Amino acid sequence: MSQQSDERMAELRELFFESAQELLQALNDEALKLEKSPGDAEIVRSIRRTVHTLKGDAAACAYRELSEVAHELEDALALETSVGHKLLAEVAFTATDLFSAMLAAYRKRVKLPSRDPLRKMVKKLAEHPGTKPRGRKKVAVTAKALGWTEYEKLAVQKAQADGKFVYHVLAQIDPHCAMPIAGRQLVQNALAGIGEVLAARPEAGSPAATKQVEFLVATEKAAERVSAKCQIPTIVASVKLELLPGEVVPKRASKKTALAGDAENSAEPEASLIEELAIAAEEPESAPEGAPQTHTMAENILRVDAERIDSVLNLVGELIIGKSMLQQALNEFSKFYPKDALRGKFADAMAFQARVLNDLQRSVMKIRMVPVEQLFRRFPRIVRDVARQCDRNVELLVSGQDTDLDKSILDAIAEPLTHLVRNAVSHGLESSEERQKLGKPAKGFLRLRAYHQGNQVIVEVSDDGRGMDAARIRAKAIELGFITGEDAARLTEAETLEFILRPGFSTAEEVTEVSGRGVGMDVVQSVLHRLKGTVHIETHPGQGTTFRLKLPLTLAIIKALLFRVEQRLYAIPLNAVVEIARTRQSEVHKVDHYEVLQLRNQVLPLVRLGRPPAEGPNRGASKLFILVISLGERKFGLIVDGLEGEEELVIKALDDHAVSTDLVSGASILGDGRVVLILNLSAIVEHFTRMRPAVSGEVSSGLLLSHADKARLGQAGAGGQA
Repeated sequence: MSQQSDERMAELRELFFESAQELLQALNDEALKLEKSPGDAEIVRSIRRTVHTLKGDAAACAYRELSEVAHELEDALALETSVGHKLLAEVAFTATDLFSAMLAAYRKRVKLPSRDPLRKMVKKLAEHPGTKPRGRKKVAVTAKALGWTEYEKLAVQKAQADGKFVYHVLAQIDPHCAMPIAGRQLVQNALAGIGEVLAARPEAGSPAATKQVEFLVATEKAAERVSAKCQIPTIVASVKLELLPGEVVPKRASKKTALAGDAENSAEPEASLIEELAIAAEEPESAPEGAPQTHTMAENILRVDAERIDSVLNLVGELIIGKSMLQQALNEFSKFYPKDALRGKFADAMAFQARVLNDLQRSVMKIRMVPVEQLFRRFPRIVRDVARQCDRNVELLVSGQDTDLDKSILDAIAEPLTHLVRNAVSHGLESSEERQKLGKPAKGFLRLRAYHQGNQVIVEVSDDGRGMDAARIRAKAIELGFITGEDAARLTEAETLEFILRPGFSTAEEVTEVSGRGVGMDVVQSVLHRLKGTVHIETHPGQGTTFRLKLPLTLAIIKALLFRVEQRLYAIPLNAVVEIARTRQSEVHKVDHYEVLQLRNQVLPLVRLGRPPAEGPNRGASKLFILVISLGERKFGLIVDGLEGEEELVIKALDDHAVSTDLVSGASILGDGRVVLILNLSAIVEHFTRMRPAVSGEVSSGLLLSHADKARLGQAGAGGQA
């Protein structure tokens, strides 16, 4: 195989892996529907169509094992059972899991999983007393002169379905023809010029081919045109035409996918396409009333690798930095030449460039945005499996599927959401018997909801289960050594609930296959910190629990507030800032070693990144800026030395070699070349809340910022010094 062919096959397989995931998700959805409506034959046909597509695509990519398994499942779906389709649903779920495992094995090039469990289920279904073969409609092909094969008959049906006429052509070779063997090929070439030759008899080189030849030809041309093409002087003596019976479907516009296009070059995929027609023959000619109609605009859809979009977005970010540099240069020019005529022209050009750049940025960001429905689709199957394992009766309610979110963030929250959903079913919801004793409906409800709130996206996972007992969590935290009894007594309910997000924390009495190891919920916290988001827990004993994830719309470009701490430049997302207050050091008070500020009859805890002013007569008169930050459901004040203004920043990731602390989430470059560090507010707050105030030393809201952390921040922010 040539290098070009190898590259084409590799590209084809990548496309297959992507489309196969969509097919498996559709198979999951249809199996869930079949489980709820066991007698719906339309769902069975839909599952069969999906499996058939997967089979053909796998064959086109030379994944023989997967194609064979799909064919076996297709045979199982061709069975009719008088006891409904419960067994079929189980077979479909098992097959989906097997397909997924096989795809993973193909990707990693490891040993394929065993196919025996599925084969046993298929055999069990076939041997069920209420099962019988499904009858198939006969293919309308009556040409029988030389015994056309089943394959050729199906090819005829496919051609008729594509809106073509199929002719049976019988050509008598002229007895005086000097080259009768070559004459057969000349007739076939002539017919191929006006249509598709589906079959030919006898085989080339056969002695019978010197007397007469027969062809099945699919074409849109009239019979007279076909007959005229066969009239080759000194080669053909006479021609007879017969239009094969069968309904010719009017030709409709259709698209050929890349997979189908490559499949035409191999016999196995081509046979798969022909078999598709046999399946279509079983379908009703018109969809049932009320059935959803799919309007595919596939010709307007272009699949693009996410890395290419990221590359474009990085270039847009560089343009934004370039815009800041030009703006800086224009400001300096205006200072030196305030009355110069070119100043106005430069300003107009800059304004125009800014408008175009903003439109470009929004357009690229929209490309990265995808509906959360892509993520929510996987949870019905997860809920169903966990509910069966834990003996729960659960109904999943989903809303806000059309809410858009950055694709990178959507991928990142998949694992945290999975943990939350699994824990809600296994921990949060009670069994049917327990719910009935408490006067609740036997069926528990789990809700997934997504919606926009300002510059953020909120994703909620809520249940109507038993809720969480703060006292029990507090006792478990003491037992596990996370906190002392004295400190635990001072915790609020919100602070107590946050223990369930700690690594190794679990209130489960026993370890099961689903839960109890204390692994998983800490992933929620760590991923949210990495995404610069927050998680808030709201619970009511006996009524249920809600986990509320607050996420930024995107991680690429943000509007930020710049400020200085000890002559170093930092930034935080502007949407996290509620207000900016001005005060003096004398207004800052200490309560149990915690720094607080009374702001409009409310006590605001403070976080100080820098050093407090030195003791002296003028200490209380020093002025401070307080940035009031909203993080989840709590507020705190960030003490800074001075403000630098607002700026649109392009976030650049920093590796561990540049900054070894998680208090900094990224950096950006300003128009004048300075580097500004972007602080991770959630990590700062978590870091401070876990540290006890020292008897002497620097404290901020009772949360000590260690000298080591300050040193790391100072080294990382050295580029931002004036």
